Amino acid sequence: GALVIVVLLGVVFQAPIDRQLHSWKLLPEPERLTELYFTHPNSLPANYKPGQHQTVNFTVHNLEYRTTAYNYQVVEQTQNGATSQTLTSGSFTLGQNQYKSSVVDIIPTDFGSHVKISVKLVSQNESIDYLLKKEGV
Repeated sequence: GALVIVVLLGVVFQAPIDRQLHSWKLLPEPERLTELYFTHPNSLPANYKPGQHQTVNFTVHNLEYRTTAYNYQVVEQTQNGATSQTLTSGSFTLGQNQYKSSVVDIIPTDFGSHVKISVKLVSQNESIDYLLKKEGV
């Protein structure tokens, strides 16, 4: 009889007990993160010709345990990082565990023999990048 009462009290008061334990930080919280990666990394270009269109394919996976707004920039930088410019930017919103694959068009300019192209998630402070060699160099 006493065991049944203890089990019933546990079931009835489970939610308030969990809330209190979370407020005291005694229960682990899920890790919040966003995955950012190139959708087809083996298909990234190796060369560029200034003024010629290229596409960048990247994917974002929301594991933040909440709906999250993402602002991205695709940036071209000189090899030493001294000069950079935004080639394109955009934004979208994802719910928990949702994916968004984006295909964006860029036009690299003449920043020298080697440039770095970066995809940046601005508010998450995350980025991925790849290097390009200027054609004919």
